[in-house]
Amino acid sequence: MRRAEPAPLGVFWECEACGFRYVEAPLREPRHGGRCPRCGGDAHVAAIVPPARQEGADPPPPPPSPPVAVLLDNVRSAYNVGAAFRTADGAGVAHLYLAGITPTPPHRGIAKTALGAERRVPWSAHPNSVQLAARLQAKGWTLWALETAAAAVPFAELLQGRLPSRVVVAVGNEVAGLDPALLARADAVVALPMWGVKRSLNVVSALAVALYGVRLAGGSGG
Repeated sequence: MRRAEPAPLGVFWECEACGFRYVEAPLREPRHGGRCPRCGGDAHVAAIVPPARQEGADPPPPPPSPPVAVLLDNVRSAYNVGAAFRTADGAGVAHLYLAGITPTPPHRGIAKTALGAERRVPWSAHPNSVQLAARLQAKGWTLWALETAAAAVPFAELLQGRLPSRVVVAVGNEVAGLDPALLARADAVVALPMWGVKRSLNVVSALAVALYGVRLAGGSGG
């Protein structure tokens, strides 16, 4: 039996009447039947996004850098946890530690944003993030706490020095931030620069910046 061809990631349509350009993805058949969802006019296929590289294929190795792990301390949102799994997979994270009230797989919300990454990234659940951090530090891990604290070291400044042999990046609750006891025992409290009116990023957005910063600086700093 002939193997089915993978569907395109998306089909971009353009309306011949009003010029509206829109995407339908990932569908084999047009949802609107070639009719513009805005004005009802005729629409034509303007561009097709081909299938992506098949997941499960051997990914490229990360750039040379210290092993990196992530500690999610009482992150409330399952969607944020799922996004953290996907970010961790992309950044080649060694392990994801889920502490306190942080939801764990299997969870519908995690699966919705992780898109399978929760089955690829090693993880473990822990009731107490402070005790977990102490055990990791005893095993030689350096703890970087990502937090907008007054005494925090600017992230760029931290990356200019020699990177530790292995580092665990901790991020905290969406409202309360990191546990004060976890901040107290961190080897460094790290802050990202904020040039707008808001004082912080979404927890996973900040995590992504930190992980890729460590990865990309590893070849020169560590």
